[in-house]
Amino acid sequence: MFVLLVCFVLATISYGSTAVLGYLMFGQNVMSQVTLNLPTRPLSSKIAIYSTLINPITKYAIMVSPITTAIEDTTPFCHSRPISLLIRTILVINTVIVALAIPFFGYVMAFIGSFLSINISILFPCLCYLKIYRVHKLFGSELILIVAILAMGFLVAVMGTYTSLREIVKNLQHT
Repeated sequence: MFVLLVCFVLATISYGSTAVLGYLMFGQNVMSQVTLNLPTRPLSSKIAIYSTLINPITKYAIMVSPITTAIEDTTPFCHSRPISLLIRTILVINTVIVALAIPFFGYVMAFIGSFLSINISILFPCLCYLKIYRVHKLFGSELILIVAILAMGFLVAVMGTYTSLREIVKNLQHT
């Protein structure tokens, strides 16, 4: 539990300081992705940009692996290497087609993240903790902290969902 708390605190400090430093460096002209603000000439900027590009590519393989395994297990040739490569290739091609076909794919992903991910990663665990440990029957600092986390998570979910849906509707009206 302590290690998890330390990891979350360090990640929060890291992301928060990056956001603050980015704003202090670029002011109102700060872009949504930190790499868009970097100059393109220096070698250090190129290394940072390419490192940032490699990161999602490596994560994609890890995220898609359970999906491909589930699809492969349903086929009669589940232990065939060529069939496995074919399934994985088709899945990647389909992902690229969907990303290119939906011009506002980023807003759809923001909607999914704000609506589903917040519920699954923040709200649901807090509610389960309250139910399992019956903390809601005891009024104390733990209950206040959990209620504060629930309120913050609910606010983030509502605001993120509203913002992403507004952007989706705006993009639909312009197309």
